[in-house]
Amino acid sequence: MSELKLPARRPDLPLLLITIGLIVIGIIMIISTSSVVGYTGYNDSYYFIKKHCLYLLMGIGLFTLGLKTPHERYSKWGGWGLAISCVLVALTMVPGIGVMAFGARRWINLGFISFQPVELLKFFVIAFTAFVLSNKKDKIRSFKKGLVPLFVVLLFPILLTAKQPDLGNTMLMGVVIFALLFVGRARLFHLFGMVGLGLGGMVGSILMHPYQMQRIRTFLDPFADPLGKSYHIVQSFIAIGSGGIWGVGIGQSRLKYSYLPLQYSDFIFSIICEEGGFLLAMTVILLLVFFFQRGMKIAMQSHSLFSYYLALGLTLQIVLQSLINIAVVIGVFPTKGIPLSFISFGGTSLIMSMFVVGVLLNISMSSPPKGSATNAHG
Repeated sequence: MSELKLPARRPDLPLLLITIGLIVIGIIMIISTSSVVGYTGYNDSYYFIKKHCLYLLMGIGLFTLGLKTPHERYSKWGGWGLAISCVLVALTMVPGIGVMAFGARRWINLGFISFQPVELLKFFVIAFTAFVLSNKKDKIRSFKKGLVPLFVVLLFPILLTAKQPDLGNTMLMGVVIFALLFVGRARLFHLFGMVGLGLGGMVGSILMHPYQMQRIRTFLDPFADPLGKSYHIVQSFIAIGSGGIWGVGIGQSRLKYSYLPLQYSDFIFSIICEEGGFLLAMTVILLLVFFFQRGMKIAMQSHSLFSYYLALGLTLQIVLQSLINIAVVIGVFPTKGIPLSFISFGGTSLIMSMFVVGVLLNISMSSPPKGSATNAHG
């Protein structure tokens, strides 16, 4: 389908301001949460915030790339990007190349940064799905001609991610793909069949990996071993409960003093609740809600089906990732290595999240003017 030649518009300013707000909260909280572990582990209280600022600079570079690159190109690059991403994810499982941490091989050590290829994979899974849906249109309702070819292609990256093992990102990709297919009007019978296969795969992964089974047991009874297997989540509960409405004050956390592990990354929301209380926690959640609202508006105003599905998928990825993180911290989900978007300590997730915002803003710039009837999805 040929792309419409529309006049360039200004990028969506509210989405940019929301992102900046989340990043600023992240900087403040990383300064607060990482000073103790930075000093004890590296003899430098500012070790982690220095690295975080380096990741931010790299993220700004990719944000600019996403903003300036016409997003329509990802419809052509989706297949190649997906293939390259799969190769990179496979390399994490090669001894000497992949880095083992927390019982999983998810990183490639580049020296100055540990690169997590699954973050790149998630983007191209969404871009490829958006391309297929925009081309197949109503054919996606056909199991043989529509759903099976897409499923066969996407099954490979999902299995690779599960093999690392990375159950959190496997689940995230599955949910986003399901949402895109649902919006793309695939048959519910087919979709729920895929859900059944996915759940079966998750159960198999849990049975094959003892640490995942232990996480399930801890989730079901978090106070069974509060000084052992359940220590992490129990300390998170204590941090959240200590904050109350107003919090104990920024920088005044007691749990960050080697009581709560990963307080600057996966469990940073616990310290947000402790130091900023219910008010700061709700501020973060509301910013994510506003991010979702702006992303949906960009999708609905987009001028092509590919732009629509791409904006929808990228918005869901950012917001659902954050909601999974929060759900883990408050004990609604079992523990998973999923960061809080824009707030958790740097790395590939922060860099790629900023790239995603750049792509969303590029889509908003090519959206038809308000009141225009040129958007392809009605």
